[in-house]
Amino acid sequence: MPSYKIHPGVGIARLGNSENDFYLAPETPAGRPQECDSLGNPVYGADGVTPRYVAHYKDAEGRVKRQAARFQIYVYDEQSPQGRPLKLGDRIEGGGNTGTLVDIRWRVWLANKKACWFRFNATEGEHGYPPDAPRRNAKIEGDARTQLIIDPGPRIVNATDKRRARFDRSGEGAYATTFPPQNLQPFSIDTLGEMMTDNSGRLIVLGGHGRSGSDTRNPAGPQIADYANNDGWFDDTADGPVTARLVMFSEEVQKLRYVDVEYPAWVVAGYPRFVPEILDMVTADDVMHDLALRQFAADTELYGALGTFDDPQCIDAHNAGQLAHWKASRLTWNKAYRPWFFRDIWPILYRPDEFRWLTDALGQSNFPHDQQNRGTFDPYKLCVAPQYFASQEERDAARPQMLLRANANQGEAAFETARRSDGPDAQGRWIRDDYRAMRTFLFDLLRLPGEENEFKVVDRISSRVHNLPLMPLLCGDNPLTNSAPSKFLRLTDYQLFILKQWADGRFIDDKAMGWLPPGYSPFLPYATIPPPRSGRELDRDVLSNVLGGAFCPGGEIGWLLRNPSIYWEPYRVKADRTLSDFFQTAAQANQVSTGNDIADFTYSMDNPLSQNNDFDTGLQPGDLTKSMALPWQADFNECSTQNIDITYADWNNLYPESVGDTRLAASRKVWETLWWPAHRPLQVWENIGGGNLSQLDWSRGVPQTNAGDLKMVSEWSKLPFVVPNPALTPEQRRQASSDLASPKFVAAERN
Repeated sequence: MPSYKIHPGVGIARLGNSENDFYLAPETPAGRPQECDSLGNPVYGADGVTPRYVAHYKDAEGRVKRQAARFQIYVYDEQSPQGRPLKLGDRIEGGGNTGTLVDIRWRVWLANKKACWFRFNATEGEHGYPPDAPRRNAKIEGDARTQLIIDPGPRIVNATDKRRARFDRSGEGAYATTFPPQNLQPFSIDTLGEMMTDNSGRLIVLGGHGRSGSDTRNPAGPQIADYANNDGWFDDTADGPVTARLVMFSEEVQKLRYVDVEYPAWVVAGYPRFVPEILDMVTADDVMHDLALRQFAADTELYGALGTFDDPQCIDAHNAGQLAHWKASRLTWNKAYRPWFFRDIWPILYRPDEFRWLTDALGQSNFPHDQQNRGTFDPYKLCVAPQYFASQEERDAARPQMLLRANANQGEAAFETARRSDGPDAQGRWIRDDYRAMRTFLFDLLRLPGEENEFKVVDRISSRVHNLPLMPLLCGDNPLTNSAPSKFLRLTDYQLFILKQWADGRFIDDKAMGWLPPGYSPFLPYATIPPPRSGRELDRDVLSNVLGGAFCPGGEIGWLLRNPSIYWEPYRVKADRTLSDFFQTAAQANQVSTGNDIADFTYSMDNPLSQNNDFDTGLQPGDLTKSMALPWQADFNECSTQNIDITYADWNNLYPESVGDTRLAASRKVWETLWWPAHRPLQVWENIGGGNLSQLDWSRGVPQTNAGDLKMVSEWSKLPFVVPNPALTPEQRRQASSDLASPKFVAAERN
């Protein structure tokens, strides 16, 4: 029996203040969004095949276009065990019926619960809130708190006669909506977006218009005093479940029959991504892939019980007992696994180098990530895998001795990376591995689990990276306080595992194997990635364009993203089915032979949306984003850099203010650390006329203060998008990776 799933499991819409213009979300990593018409139908070039990608992120009036999340249904059967897109007119079956797919009914429920949730305070709350944890808008009590939830209720569209619906105050006459007062300052909120179907029956979901407003009666006007918690404020970010019902015409009974998809998907409407083609150091896909491996037994040949890799276990992620038994095993990574360099390793090493187009901080530290000018980041050296020979003579005769000239750094780094391994291994093989020292040096600089609060290794004098900053040198989940701190970002366990395999020489040079796609360049690594070929690939590729850390509170989604309790399966949020599904089941619709649920006229709710969590039942509309900053512009503005105290290694155990040690206080050191440059740039290259470029402040005129936060509420749509330099050819873009005089990315469309 076939099953039907919605993909992506989590779709990402983005806010924009353009009334009508929008584009489709990218469906490849660091991909360009695709142009579409007013119903979300993709636009193609003259050949009818080549997608037409977005050239302008703002409309003719200079307003930011919204990004639409697109959902489609995949069928899983014997012919397509990995799934294939379902199309109107296809044969389908389910519920004892077979027939032709004549319609698809989509149901979506968006909500915003930020104003009623707990106050955000770094890592506090990630593993649960105490009963006395403070709430936002705590002075509002009892039933009145339900008015803090923006809840337009569910909407339904189909592929035939009702193709559009809005998440506005009207409730379409069938739902008692809750919205903030209409006199918010500076902007009122009357909608959380809209939804529609394209000509193929796919769902298109649009978020709101980036409007934030305050309901306070302050004579001085609206005020912002905190990066995340501002009472009286509302914004129009949102999230909620997406489900679908297939409508077939059964020739056998000459009637319509109905089949529901296996499980809902989810949509998030987050803030605009002003740098759409540069990925974060850790993406949401990185977080989810790591979670899938370690918590849901997604690939037991890669991560599983010790001693089972030759005969991997098959674990049902939906079987709680089986999964619990697996987790109780001695789980570990399969050391025989060999990642591919250009497919798996190079993207991790490549990402931070692109940040130099978004900030001058890397220039101040001599461009530590530059791949071509600095020897330790040369992909053509790092990709060379070890070779094994029966004797020293055979090894030395294989090719001339390669002398490593590493100009990666001065002093210790240059000396250490110039070392090379020699001698036979434990199996008596002679190894030719000229770049092992270089790989080891780079891995040793990575921040490992438990080192989130270490700036550099200062207490291991024998370490080759003694007194060098650990990487990535980006803010962590809590660089703000010394209570439950997590000052610096680290990579996921999976990322660290494959990098360790690579450093130890257990990897595959996919270039030498001839496995790279035609036209591949390590300096444009995403350009040749094909469109997703399966539903799971679509799930992953969409989330690769979403922030995966640090979470303080984060970008589109916060640290809730890494909580296994919120998932039904990897890449699919556990939904409260009493709210996510159609009021009438498909079986009931088949019995009454009407299926007249297009507006859910019989839908009723005894209780408003909950102000608490119930992970056993599942998430409700608004639950995925409720811990995020309110309004979103405050955190977005302030998360440029953070001064992190790095005075000494035991900073989290010692506190100089408590002992009045003025000498120690005077010796305090801080490091100005980046948050997420790909989301919130600091400086960008910009055309200043006559083809001349200059590096300028990205958000000039908006200071990194509370006053700047308030200004960002009104000014965010005037910020420029950072796009590939249109003056460069693809070949020049490759060269620009090592040529700062020809920036590969530049600011465009500044209002």
